[in-house]
Amino acid sequence: MTKLIISVILFIKEHIIFFDFNKKEKRAFIIILISTFFYGFFLGFIRVRDIIARKAFDASDFQLSLLIMIFPVMNFLSIWWGKLLENSRNKSKYFILISLFGRLILIIGFWITTMNQFLLLMFFLFLFHSAFIPARNSLFQSNFSPEKRGMLFGVTLSLTTLIGMGFSYVSGRILDVNELYFKYILVGIGIIGFFNTFVLYFVDIKKKKKKKFNKVKKSIIKVILDPIKRAKYILREKTEFARFEISFILYGMGFIMMMLAVPIYLVDIMKFNYTMSFLSKAIIGQLGIFILSPFMGKLHDRWHPNLYNVFSFGFLIFYPLFLFLSNILHVETVSIIFVLIGFLFFGIARAAISIAWNMGSVYFAGDEDASMYQSIHVTFTGVRGVLAPLLGLAVKKIFSINGVFILSILFFIAASVFSYFSYKKYNY
Repeated sequence: MTKLIISVILFIKEHIIFFDFNKKEKRAFIIILISTFFYGFFLGFIRVRDIIARKAFDASDFQLSLLIMIFPVMNFLSIWWGKLLENSRNKSKYFILISLFGRLILIIGFWITTMNQFLLLMFFLFLFHSAFIPARNSLFQSNFSPEKRGMLFGVTLSLTTLIGMGFSYVSGRILDVNELYFKYILVGIGIIGFFNTFVLYFVDIKKKKKKKFNKVKKSIIKVILDPIKRAKYILREKTEFARFEISFILYGMGFIMMMLAVPIYLVDIMKFNYTMSFLSKAIIGQLGIFILSPFMGKLHDRWHPNLYNVFSFGFLIFYPLFLFLSNILHVETVSIIFVLIGFLFFGIARAAISIAWNMGSVYFAGDEDASMYQSIHVTFTGVRGVLAPLLGLAVKKIFSINGVFILSILFFIAASVFSYFSYKKYNY
């Protein structure tokens, strides 16, 4: 493990520290790295919230599906956040809003006692978190040149993952001592998460030039419909981007179904405790992201996003495949090894997919403001976020957990094949 960390540090030293940063880029990247450190704790909690729900709150399958749905469904609001960001002359102020209502609100978790209260808290958390992703993308678009964005985002992703892995291991050990300590964890994450977004307020974002115009009060209907019209226009005019989104919808269906299946499988079938659950899902499952993100970012800078996704989605097939194999085997040690191998493949694939998920829209936006493009991308997670958990729940009830694994494999195959034909259509 020590050799692994040293190799990553040397990679960063070679490719990042000696990057040809100008003064603006250097200042922005330092602040983003500080934010990234705090973000790792927040993201570490997000990755294990389902295990906490299943074990600490004894969440039913339906409540678990609601918990999985909240994040993507709240992302459906992202096109309205994106329109606000696109029209705003000062986007930095939104980080203050997110830091208060999308992070600090977690301190309320100290007083929650039921799963329904936990669901309500997650609702408000993700309501404001849906503005974070397009706002953060504006930082990268405004401060870094196109040939650096993917690589730099990969570095921040590695740091986030490293912190999240450490947090997951420690919190797993703590919760195995007393699972009621999750209340203190929520308070701590709320405070740390506040600093994660608050410091981004100080990163310069290119402000729109003031235009002379007469203020016109918009009707509520127009406020609601304008972002939808803008989204339709982008998808109609940028057909490559539209196909990119379709491939992500296919991938997302399989991915969100697995989000429902995994806590049920680890807690109910494998009988893992907190430490083992967090080790599998949030440490082994994130190892590939920690090690490979800078490399995947550099690769994304050089490849077309649709070609890049052929391999990203294709590699993810091994994740549900090994979990499926672990369930049909009846040798405990072998099953555990297969679960860990499955999560190792998950981490490698997610290292690639996370770059495409966050930076792909910036590629297609070109010289336009990327906020709306990323908002469209995030909004589509809301569409699949409604369908996938319900489909997964139905498949589990009819065909057992193995049916969910198999259907996820088919979705990942479809996403990879569709990405290939999308790339071939416009590049041959």
